Amino acid sequence: MRAVLLNGSLEKGNKATDTEKLLHESAKIFKKENVDVDRIHLRDFQIDFGITNTLDGDDDWPFIFEKIKKADILLLATPVSMGDKSSIISLILERLQGYHRMENEKGQGLFYNKIGGTIVDGRGDGGAYAAAQSIVYRLCMLGFTLPPRASAICNETHVKATASEWECIEDDVRTMTYNLIHLAEIFLFHPIPVLNDTKKES
Repeated sequence: MRAVLLNGSLEKGNKATDTEKLLHESAKIFKKENVDVDRIHLRDFQIDFGITNTLDGDDDWPFIFEKIKKADILLLATPVSMGDKSSIISLILERLQGYHRMENEKGQGLFYNKIGGTIVDGRGDGGAYAAAQSIVYRLCMLGFTLPPRASAICNETHVKATASEWECIEDDVRTMTYNLIHLAEIFLFHPIPVLNDTKKES
């Protein structure tokens, strides 16, 4: 199985943000369970705005989209600023919306049988739950399947604490990550069936 982990932190440079630290803890679990991991820090890429499925632009979206397309699990990680998710996570969700009507090789939605989840670094700023709900709702509407507790919400302030000291690592990040893996394993052997519509003869 393969997981794509997208970091939506807007911090520049090589600063190790809390969002990145939380995502790293999830990545360790994925690797421990033999899930291949692609980690992408979105701030390092140029991604154009728009709800479109066009892949021939001059931006880096085609590279990121191909990673998502090939993955079994998509995990979005974001800080919260002024009560909302980062703008770059909104941008990613808008780009994915451009494929909402497209189908996979079985005639299902393009993101069927893919598992979605999110890590939200609330920083004690408020709005973390609203940000998580927004991401979870939009992933679901796009066709991703979400397990129980698909969002790991960390509202602690982490100025000097190490990741091992954050209660949310054990309580939220670990549970969320294992739930993503478990559901992806189920879909690997038992994907959502294709329903063929048949018209009844009158």
